Amino acid sequence: MTTVSVIVPSVGRRSLARTLASITCWPGDEILVIGTWPSGVPRDPRARFLPCTAGQDTGATERRLGMTAARGDYLVFLDDDDTHYRTTRAVLAAVMTDAADRVTVCRVRYPSGRTIWIDPVLRFGNVSGQMVVAPNDPARLGQWTSRYGQDFDFLATMAFDGLVWNRHVIACLGHEPAVQVAR
Repeated sequence: MTTVSVIVPSVGRRSLARTLASITCWPGDEILVIGTWPSGVPRDPRARFLPCTAGQDTGATERRLGMTAARGDYLVFLDDDDTHYRTTRAVLAAVMTDAADRVTVCRVRYPSGRTIWIDPVLRFGNVSGQMVVAPNDPARLGQWTSRYGQDFDFLATMAFDGLVWNRHVIACLGHEPAVQVAR
């Protein structure tokens, strides 16, 4: 069975409890929470916690640490204020079968209902880390940078043969972006 590592960078938001509750795991899957566990939020026994005090790089350090610690066949990313849908794990299973050994970019939705990606094109503002389903192959994974647009950087530096664009929506993002990118 193909397994998934869900990497969750956390800045200590109480919404982490909702995020973790939304993640459906199949046998062998794992959840990695990297960063700060929020006070008052009970530990989820399914999650492996790796403390990290990286500072202000918007989760890049936590994602890199999570990729290093991940044991799953595929990597999926979800911030501590985002949620998966009930159907997400089934979509991931289909993606891993249909596009084995390829990076797939699914869609995500903002609270307003706006969905990205708009067009199946790798460009700044049209991708987010929460849409990535990547084989856990460290030699071919991209690099998370510490700048705004790090999700684009991660995908742009992948050493896989192209991207597979999948129309399924797999996550609801916790908030609208601070900077709106022209469509």
